[in-house]
Amino acid sequence: MRKKIGLLLSLTLALGILSACASPETGEEVKNPEDAITLGSFVDTEGGILGNMLLLALENKGYLIEDKVQFGTPDVHRNALLQGELDLGIDYTGNGQFYSEGIDPSVWVDAVKGYEAIQAYDEEENSLIWMAPAKANNTEALAVKEDFAEENGIATMEDFARYVNEGGEVKLITSQLFAEKEQGLLGLEKAYGFKLQPSQLILLPHGNTAETLKALASGTDGVNVALAYATDGSLVDLALRIIEDPKSIPPVYEPSAIIRKEVLDKYPEVKEIVEEVFALLTKENLQEMNKAVIVDGKSPKDVAKEFLTENKLLP
Repeated sequence: MRKKIGLLLSLTLALGILSACASPETGEEVKNPEDAITLGSFVDTEGGILGNMLLLALENKGYLIEDKVQFGTPDVHRNALLQGELDLGIDYTGNGQFYSEGIDPSVWVDAVKGYEAIQAYDEEENSLIWMAPAKANNTEALAVKEDFAEENGIATMEDFARYVNEGGEVKLITSQLFAEKEQGLLGLEKAYGFKLQPSQLILLPHGNTAETLKALASGTDGVNVALAYATDGSLVDLALRIIEDPKSIPPVYEPSAIIRKEVLDKYPEVKEIVEEVFALLTKENLQEMNKAVIVDGKSPKDVAKEFLTENKLLP
């Protein structure tokens, strides 16, 4: 009996070793069987989609990943990277202004300069490497209905300024913070040469764009302009359009994956895999994917898998 038990234990251990060396998703040899990469992302919908993209893409290449996708709020996520609780995370370049010191505030309105600034700062100060960001600026912006934009020839903030200055009716719903900051409505007014009166504003104590876009779509209290985030999923569902801001008055927020330097030094291929995924992302396809989760009820992981499969990064 003892011999049989010993044989069973040996077989169990052998199977355990074999399974530890093979990816559960692909059957490929695992490249880090005793050193899982801990991956996290923001707790929101987009964080779930982006996090699952990296999870699936890395597993497909034979990496063992500890899944902490939708880990927490931005501050919790940031602290986890700094403390080494996460090895790999996802953030937005514009948030670099809150993580750094001594950087000229004007760099954050430039996509390239903003990325280079936080990449250099975090590598030197925190041994964190920001990888090449997606060209999908999820910044604060103003949105209008598609038909309103067409009827009034509004595609950019220059067009919107012309509309306002010609006496066009405006009722903007926005957060009080966005209305009062230089990198928000005040900055847009100065840069494009228009001015909204207090009677033209509905100010909220928060920046919940689900509420602002719902008010815009339904025309609540005459609302015809609303605060939005450029990759909001509701934009597609509600037939709304972002007014383009060529001068990038609100800072540029492009998604970027961040990895601890010691992990990247050990597994340099991770950077290539991650950047291949992020190179596929645009403002438009992120809007569609966010909609698939928020409106259509799909899971972030299913949406991520469909996207990677369609783009031939998964079999």
